[in-house]
Amino acid sequence: MAKLERTEKPINVIIEERQSGELGLPEIQRGYVWKQTQVRDLIESMYKEYPCGLILLWKPPSEMLDNLQLRKSAIPSMGFSNNKKPTLLVLDGQQRITSILRVLEGTTDVYFNVEEEKFEIKSPKIKGNPLWISVTKIFKDGAPKVWRDIKKNVGNLSDEKYDEYLERLAKIEKIKEYRIPVEILHTDDYEEITEAYIRINSKGTKLREAELALAQLALRLPGIVSNDFEDALDEYEEKDFEFEARFLIRCFVALATAQSRYKFLSKLWKLSEQELINHWKETKQGLDYTINFLRNNAGIESSDWLPSINALVPLVVFFAKKEQLSSEEEKLLLFWYYSACMWGRYSSSAETKLDQDLDVIMDKDSGLLRDNGVDALIRNCRKDVADLRVDEGELIETYQRSSFVPVLFAMVRKNRGKDWFTGIELSATNVGPSHQVEMHHIHPRSLLKRKGYHSKDYDDLSNIVFLSQRANRAVRNSEPYDYIRQFKIDKERMESQFVPLDEELWRIENFDKFIKVRRKNIKDAMNQYLRNIGGAYMDI
Repeated sequence: MAKLERTEKPINVIIEERQSGELGLPEIQRGYVWKQTQVRDLIESMYKEYPCGLILLWKPPSEMLDNLQLRKSAIPSMGFSNNKKPTLLVLDGQQRITSILRVLEGTTDVYFNVEEEKFEIKSPKIKGNPLWISVTKIFKDGAPKVWRDIKKNVGNLSDEKYDEYLERLAKIEKIKEYRIPVEILHTDDYEEITEAYIRINSKGTKLREAELALAQLALRLPGIVSNDFEDALDEYEEKDFEFEARFLIRCFVALATAQSRYKFLSKLWKLSEQELINHWKETKQGLDYTINFLRNNAGIESSDWLPSINALVPLVVFFAKKEQLSSEEEKLLLFWYYSACMWGRYSSSAETKLDQDLDVIMDKDSGLLRDNGVDALIRNCRKDVADLRVDEGELIETYQRSSFVPVLFAMVRKNRGKDWFTGIELSATNVGPSHQVEMHHIHPRSLLKRKGYHSKDYDDLSNIVFLSQRANRAVRNSEPYDYIRQFKIDKERMESQFVPLDEELWRIENFDKFIKVRRKNIKDAMNQYLRNIGGAYMDI
């Protein structure tokens, strides 16, 4: 029978307990997800002595702790003790505890304006203003020392004003004494704890359904979330694909249930440990295959260039079940993937469309791939758009909003496009800041602005090429007619990015003509490539 103990602790005591290792995180906890603005708002609320919720802790029996999986610290540099066994585990409040720790360490840099009593995240607009003080500095150095620094840097103020500043700085320092209600749950029932965690996080600031599914999985298969999932995420990050555990659980659910919705998981949680392990092994196999397919076949080398994360789920399911891929299947999968991304297959009603696509790939009862699943995927995609061929009108959009940008970059990669200046092949994985790929305006924005053009004109996708950072800076304010000739840019390198070679079109006064020609070049190249891999499906 669970027993609830109520108490109250200063935040600095809770922080010390977390730093010393006395407070731990159970595996069912999600990772740290708060945005910097949420941290700022928490500090401000504590400064104003507003209620900030309670901390819910779990005190399991000592012998039970030996068998529990714990999560790693979100701030490894704080030097938490890894040897000390925690006596209490945080069920609710870890986002707040970790946020305070991040401010203490300086990982999240919150600043306080002593004149206006405002809080902001560090930014260029407050840099150099002596009235904006780092909260981390106040915590570490103390209010008197920070106050003396202000007196040195800000002159010609009255004694009353300086006293007012000192009072406010002292109030910031006193945040560490802010008292928080703490409830401690005494029980040895892990399932009861998981249920409590899910109930807590289904109210107020909700956990996403994916995170609740992660908690359920951690309950039924200890270690899979804190070890296997985390190891996989680290492995993929090393390959330039940064995912979250939510994406992994989505793929896991899709493979195990042949659908994507978290509310239909009752049968999943009745499976044995070995069956769950087998589903994870399949998921990992499908994820590995998918990343290799993206890198080597689709020309997408990092998660920065992924048009749609949801479009990966059907690929993971397909590759988890498919050991051999024919040349025809490879082409059609590419055709489907590009089409789904360009036409925004999952931009609305994502779960409904994922379920439609998973249904045509895999049979729910047998767990086997259906015959002609790729054909059915393409036909599902075809229901969203009247024509899978790219039309020039669809390319009339700013590059910041265009779903065609990643596909365009992939095509440049397939053309083995080289940087106009360095001669190095363009790649999202190039080493060194000066070789990182950026989107460059062929006709510079500054020149077009002077001519009266608006952002929708100069930011048009057809005015964008992919260049290294070094090259981008070299041609910043020159018109293409000048810098192409000055730097003797290789025309083959320009053609690989579908740039017109007519020199008259490089003049700023011919910008409108240039855009029309370049847009047609992109459209023709995309349709030719899509026809090469999609064949007759382009005309269905």
